[in-house]
Amino acid sequence: MFGKKKTKTPQVKRELTPWEKAQRNQRIVQEEKLKKNKEIQFHLPKFGKTRKTRIWIGSGLVLALVVAGYLFSPLSRVQSIKVTGNKEFSKAQVMKAGNVHQNDWIFPYLLGQQDKSTEVYKKQAKLLSYKVNRQGLNRLKIIVKENPVAGLVLRNNYYYTILDNGKVIRKSKTQPSSDYPVFKNFHSSSVLKTLLTQYKQLPAVVRTGISEIDYAPSKDNPNKLHLYMNDGNEVYAVLPSFAAKMKYYPQMAADMKQKGVIDLEVGAFSYPFKDKSKETTSSSSSLSAKVSSNSISTSSSSSTSSSMSSYSTTSSTNSVSTSSVNTTTN
Repeated sequence: MFGKKKTKTPQVKRELTPWEKAQRNQRIVQEEKLKKNKEIQFHLPKFGKTRKTRIWIGSGLVLALVVAGYLFSPLSRVQSIKVTGNKEFSKAQVMKAGNVHQNDWIFPYLLGQQDKSTEVYKKQAKLLSYKVNRQGLNRLKIIVKENPVAGLVLRNNYYYTILDNGKVIRKSKTQPSSDYPVFKNFHSSSVLKTLLTQYKQLPAVVRTGISEIDYAPSKDNPNKLHLYMNDGNEVYAVLPSFAAKMKYYPQMAADMKQKGVIDLEVGAFSYPFKDKSKETTSSSSSLSAKVSSNSISTSSSSSTSSSMSSYSTTSSTNSVSTSSVNTTTN
């Protein structure tokens, strides 16, 4: 009884009913779908699973649409440009120097002021400062500071424009412009720089009244300047005190009754051109008068001496005659 193993009775495999077959097939299909869904979820990111994620996605899409609409709208373009600080340059010239145009993208200026001074100065030395400010959404304001023209330097029969800071423009002219004074005989750059330092201190009314400045050194005065004014006067000045004295020129010129010379070398005095010739004539006349007077005095002295001499001879003769008469009488 204990040594025998129990054997299982073989079960006869029965055939499934049509309904059971349908249930089995349906279960197999569902398992396959579930397996495929798991594979897809494993390989793809999990978008839209939470409410917060859906909000972020929606906000991003809205923002992208707003940005796209702004980019294609006129608001993203420069609508107007204002230029300040320009005197010699026109608005169009200032905009061209900085490569700023209407209808450009506004994005480079959204962060605030943009300084283009360095790149503009390389192309146009007459502009010292160049700054672009954004105003509002799509308006720009360009603020420039010009480097004024001091005058024209004459070198080898050519005229070169020189600016207030000493920068000489390479482009030359064969004829000077009447708008600016001409600097002649300034062969030394240090002397020219000293003159420009003095020249910048002059009032505008004096600067515009100067036609020409010549450097005319002499043995007595190595810093002598000779100026020709637009009103017809001439001025002599000294380089170190040029600005300090020349600023009073309008008042001194107004006090002159005739055109002439204003001498600022030592002190300050003026004299008309005509008086200079009269003074020379009067000096020559007085000198001639003195010479004539000396001649008259000399001739009168000679005649007096001769008369005194003749008077002595006569007296002597009379004495002799008297003596002989006395001898006869005796």
